[in-house]
Amino acid sequence: MPAMRRTLWRRLGLAVAALLLVLVVVVAVGLSAVSVPDTSRFDADLGAIRALAVSTGAPLPVELRSQRVGRASGVPHALVVAGDGFGSDTFEFYAYQLVYADGRTVLVDVGSDAQTQQAQFPGSEFDAAAYARIQEALRRADATVVTHEHFDHCAGIAHSAYLDEVAGKVHLTDEQLNGPDALDAGFTAELRARFTPLKYERMHLLRPGVVLIKAPGHTPGTQLVYVRLADGRELLLVGDVAWHQDNIRLPRMHPRLTNWLGGEDAQAMAHQLRWLHDLQRTAPELHQVVAHDGARMQDHQRRGLILDGLR
Repeated sequence: MPAMRRTLWRRLGLAVAALLLVLVVVVAVGLSAVSVPDTSRFDADLGAIRALAVSTGAPLPVELRSQRVGRASGVPHALVVAGDGFGSDTFEFYAYQLVYADGRTVLVDVGSDAQTQQAQFPGSEFDAAAYARIQEALRRADATVVTHEHFDHCAGIAHSAYLDEVAGKVHLTDEQLNGPDALDAGFTAELRARFTPLKYERMHLLRPGVVLIKAPGHTPGTQLVYVRLADGRELLLVGDVAWHQDNIRLPRMHPRLTNWLGGEDAQAMAHQLRWLHDLQRTAPELHQVVAHDGARMQDHQRRGLILDGLR
């Protein structure tokens, strides 16, 4: 009997060790990142984008503004930039507004209502006054688009008290309306039927100086938004292709675990990050705006590239 017990304990110990080894391997792989390639296959021609932005000869927007509507603290940095330490990050949630000299405006991303944000990020900060300002800006906007269909970028449309008033001026793509994340943002089948999907291939001139560029990967409906202002300054709103400027600077993806949990196309995103990284060298005058990087936003504001608050 003692010999039998020793054998059982040895087998149990080996089983536990094997399980721990498997767990270590899974964690190690999960926290590693898909490699960013040396050359990008992302099919976006900056010259063509620039030409399309000014193709009508109509007046360009005169300023880009932003409004912070919320903040989520304690996001593990290891889930944002793979292999870059185990601190924590704060995610800032913004809406953007382009203003033309004649008073017309375009909104890009509108944030989330309080209930949806708290359901997704319990205990996060929500600025009710800022959300009210975004809703009023939504009512006045000549056009509204979103970088992608996640709740923190578009739930403010789905849950807007002014939906009947604004639906005809909201331009959501087929992929955004019908993607797997749309329902989490509040876009039920009944609600989706109230919008006319925006359909385009590769890139689309939304308004003078504003070009949408398809970039599926983070979500099926992800798009970049290129902006050229009347004074010649250029900005590129990259949405959540990168969560932190370091994703582009290094360049390095967030880890495979984040890809798995988010249902991301990691290979597509890796090629997009390479393209964005290379643009920092080949087109340094093009200012890239990362959606959730509050420190980077403060830098843009200090330099006068983006103005704080909506009109």
